[in-house]
Parts: sequence; structure tokens; C-alpha cells
Amino acid sequence: MRIKPRHLLKIPQTAIRVGPPHQHRLASHYETTLAHDLLYMQYRHLPRTPLPAEHRPDPLDPYQTNRKPRPLKGNRPLRPLATPSDAESVTRLERVVLHCMVKEAITQPNALWPAAMQLKALSGESYHGGGQLSSQGVQFIRSSSGVAEFKIRAGLQIAAQVELKGEKMWTFVGSLVDFVLPRLRDYRGVSLPPASASATSASATSGVVSFGLPPSSIGLFPQVEVNVDAYPKTHGMHIHFITNARGAGAQARARALLSGLRIPFVRA
Repeated sequence: MRIKPRHLLKIPQTAIRVGPPHQHRLASHYETTLAHDLLYMQYRHLPRTPLPAEHRPDPLDPYQTNRKPRPLKGNRPLRPLATPSDAESVTRLERVVLHCMVKEAITQPNALWPAAMQLKALSGESYHGGGQLSSQGVQFIRSSSGVAEFKIRAGLQIAAQVELKGEKMWTFVGSLVDFVLPRLRDYRGVSLPPASASATSASATSGVVSFGLPPSSIGLFPQVEVNVDAYPKTHGMHIHFITNARGAGAQARARALLSGLRIPFVRA
């Protein structure tokens, strides 16, 4: 309870959370059409591959209780098991991360501000905006280690990043597929890995699809196009689409989801 000092009246605190007034059309398209198609395409009636016996602890051996499993030979980490293909675990888009690295910020720290304002305009996110405590807004990313060749010191702010979830995530995807990708010249689509690529590599089992946009494409977003002259310089960015798919072939399932959202893919 808060007490106002003028007349000492107790004012109850209100926890107001601003939610979406309606469901986004892409979210509705996913729930009514795309989720059913993905379940039909990706359903597997066979059970999941169990963990090899040599990597499972023996419950009868007291020396293996509460101990980490032995690593694989060749210093290879264990890959996650494939997500079960049922109605409760259909491939869905969990969040979108926009990442913008500014090379000029190595010597000029103020060069990060145009990139941060660009990401703020594209995402509409702010710190705890709308009462959403999970919203962190645009964040500055520091380098984890120093690289003398590029004059980068450890802890130097060189990039900006924002994470989108929920309604704002669907709004950004809608702007991307409706206004930006169709207006890019000589753009064929997101490059696919070669057919000989391993389906059990770290990237193939992560369920994350990433690609970049050049600086010339940022002005095509309606959030930036309306006042593009207010930005001293536009910066390119990487877009990471993070899904709930895990295990072998997870990235292929994530591409199928994005393809249903009208993001083109092409094999070089």
C-alpha cells in the first residue's frame, strides 16, 4: 500500500497488464490452418529413439548416482532427442531475436544509438513496457573476449539486440513478409544448406533459422519508412527465428513453419 503524504489516504496498487486487443491475423492463420498442416506433414507414429545404454546411469550402481554421464568419444556433446510429433508439440514460433552489430561502435560508442533506436522502432519494445515484466526492451551486447586484430576489448558494447514475443512478434513477421521481402530487388530467398549437410549437427538440431538483412532493406519497414530521415544511418541486422523444435531434423521443421508464413527458401 502507498500513502499519499497530503491527506494520508491509502491508495491501493493496481497491477495493470496491457494485452492485445485482438489476435493477429498470422497467429490466427497458424492456429486455424498452419498447425494442422504441420502436424500432418511431420507426424511420426514410431516412438522416439531412446538414449543409448552406455550413456544412461545404472540405478543399481551407487557410484553412478548423481553423477554426470560420461561424454561421447571424440569430445562430441549429446544431441537433444527429437521433439515428439503430437498435437501438443506441433512446431511453433516461440520468439524472434533481432541482433545488430555496429562496427563503428568499436571506436565511437555513440554509434550504437541509431541502431538501438532502429530496433526500438521495429519492435515497439521497451523495458517492462505495458506492464509486461518479461519485456526487457532493446539491450546493448558486450563482447565476451578481446580480439587485438580488430581492436575489440573484452566488455566493449558493440551490438544491440531485442527479443520479440507474442503479439509484437507476429506484427514484426507480418511487416517482414508483407512490406520488406517482396520489395527487395534480386532477392530469391533464404539460402538452404546443401543436401549433403548433416542432419545431426548442432545447427540442424537447434530448431533455429537465422538470416540477415542489408542496411538498404531497413527503410522498407513501415515503422522506419515513415521517418527514415530521422536516422543518421541505417544498419543491417540478423533475424533469429527460435522455435520449440529440437533433435534431428529440427531446423527442417522450423523452415517448414516459416515457409507457411511466406518466408521463401532457395537452394543455392
